[in-house]
Amino acid sequence: MGLKTNLAIAAGLLLLAVVVVVPPATLLSPRTSQFRATFRQKCQAFPETRERCEQLLSMFEEAYVGQDPCNFPDETYHPLFVESPFTHSCDKTMFWSDTKDLVHQFCKGRNHFISLENTLLGNIMDGLTWCGKKSSKDTFFYLCEKCDINTVSSFWVRASAEFADYACGNASVLLNAAISKPFDPTSYFGAVEVRKLAFPRVQSLTVILVIKNDNADCSHESLQVLRDILDPSITLHCRSVTESKILECVESGITTDACWTQNYNLSRNILTT
Repeated sequence: MGLKTNLAIAAGLLLLAVVVVVPPATLLSPRTSQFRATFRQKCQAFPETRERCEQLLSMFEEAYVGQDPCNFPDETYHPLFVESPFTHSCDKTMFWSDTKDLVHQFCKGRNHFISLENTLLGNIMDGLTWCGKKSSKDTFFYLCEKCDINTVSSFWVRASAEFADYACGNASVLLNAAISKPFDPTSYFGAVEVRKLAFPRVQSLTVILVIKNDNADCSHESLQVLRDILDPSITLHCRSVTESKILECVESGITTDACWTQNYNLSRNILTT
């Protein structure tokens, strides 16, 4: 009886070992067709670029297919943005940090503000993972982000830089007051976008500080760090706005700066050097 029990346990362990070993091999298999289908579907959602989707896909694949996914230079994606430049009004630029879901709801209609993910390439690549491998013509989905500088992170560095370079006039950023550092200098916004904003192309930056209650204000010390990094000639404004008020604006269709200015009794503060 003991022998049978031991054999049964051994068989179970062997089965478990097989189950554990199989998934990594599956994850390493290419997903080229699946990636291309997703790229095309998201690209074709923009009517103005439907006829160019195959060209964009080809250019995108040329950047990373057959390349080492680590230490991937963001400049490799630059020709893609030259081929498909931003077309929205440059003074509608809306940056964000740790407020992705909220900013996407607010910018969904693209009536007044435009986030990076509202643009063609930003929208296509949002939520996707991809990489190539040396001596391979395929695209892989998984096991691609084991290094800090990879094909995905480098794309977003380049996209963020191009997006900030395109901004003009009065730019805005949606920041999260519920975290320890609403402005994080290591985020894409802090490390890339802020440093690309230059006067006189950009004249002012408005922080929309998303708060949980009406007691918070714009005096957080991290915003002074933002002031120190930002071009000193660019005026920095701050508006503290409750998340519920922003969602109310989305529901009512008032997705402009009227949402947090004179139409509502919200706190205001202007940061100075």
